[in-house]
Amino acid sequence: MTLILATIALLLGPLIYAAGHRNRLLRRTLDVLIVLTIAAIIIVDIVPEALRHGGSLAILVLVLGVAFPVVLERLFHKATDAAHLVIVALAALGLLIHAVVDGFALLPETGRGLAHAVILHRLPVGMALWWAVRPNFGIPITAAVFASVILATTAGYLVGESILELAEVRTIALLQAFVAGSLIHVVAFGVKHKH
Repeated sequence: MTLILATIALLLGPLIYAAGHRNRLLRRTLDVLIVLTIAAIIIVDIVPEALRHGGSLAILVLVLGVAFPVVLERLFHKATDAAHLVIVALAALGLLIHAVVDGFALLPETGRGLAHAVILHRLPVGMALWWAVRPNFGIPITAAVFASVILATTAGYLVGESILELAEVRTIALLQAFVAGSLIHVVAFGVKHKH
C-alpha cells in the first residue's frame, strides 16, 4: 500500500503545480516552494546520509560535485546547454538512486514513520520534476522521467535488501554526495542560466 501511495503522491505533484501555474502569485509561490523543497531535501536528507556513510571523504566529493558544473561549463563555454545536459543526467542518476532508496524505505520493516515521510516528500518531488523537466525537455521526456522514478522506487521496494548486499554503502554515499553538489548548482542557478 505504501508503494501505491508514494506513486499517487508523485503523480499529484504535476497536477497541483499545473493548477497553480495559471495564477501568477500562486505560481511564484510554488516555484519558491519547489526550490526550497529541493534545497531542504539536499540539506536534510541527501547530504547527512552521504556524510554518515561516506565519512569525511564525502565532504570533498560534495565540494567536487558543486565545482563540477562550473568546471564543465568553462570547458564547454560555447556549449553551455550541453554542459547542463550532463548535469541534468547526473541529477537524474542521483534521483533514480534516491528513488531506489525510497523504495527500501517504503518496506514494512523500516517502520511506518519513515514510509509516511517518503510518501509526503514525493508530492514536492513530483512538482519539482514537472517544474524542471517539462519546460526544458517536453512532455514525452517528462513522462519517461516519471516512469523511471516509479520503476526505480518499485525496484527498491521489490528487491529491497538484496540490492543493498550488492553495493557498498560508502560508494553509494559518495555518489549521492557528488550528485547533491551538482543539485546545489542546479538549485542555485536553474537548469538553463547565464552566469
